[in-house]
Amino acid sequence: MSPAQLFVLAHGASWILPDGRVIKIPGFHSSWIASHPSIAPGATNTAEFVAKTGWISAVLHEAGYLELIVRSREDERLKNCLWSLLSTNLSILQKVVILVLGTSGCLVMEKESFSSKEAFLEALASAPLEPDKA
Repeated sequence: MSPAQLFVLAHGASWILPDGRVIKIPGFHSSWIASHPSIAPGATNTAEFVAKTGWISAVLHEAGYLELIVRSREDERLKNCLWSLLSTNLSILQKVVILVLGTSGCLVMEKESFSSKEAFLEALASAPLEPDKA
């Protein structure tokens, strides 16, 4: 894979590896996990897979809406991976929702929250929205 393709998203489900490689999934994450049991033995769902591998679960919907599931928001390598992912795809993204494992609620970022690295880091450190307000 050439460096120009790192972090580049396509519509639908994908895995984002910490080094920027994107694995496009032809269906649902859960089906892919079931067909690749050796990558994260014992993982039966997306959350378990993300927890074991540190990969990011991504689903890019129409109109630039991106849903992500991540293991942590404190890990520097993951912060850099997220920033690279969002900045690379800035032209197609409008809204990003990040679910952090072990955290109640989610982070919701509008485009201005990831238009600069400083704004992104501030939004990433903000308090998650509770489920009824997201």
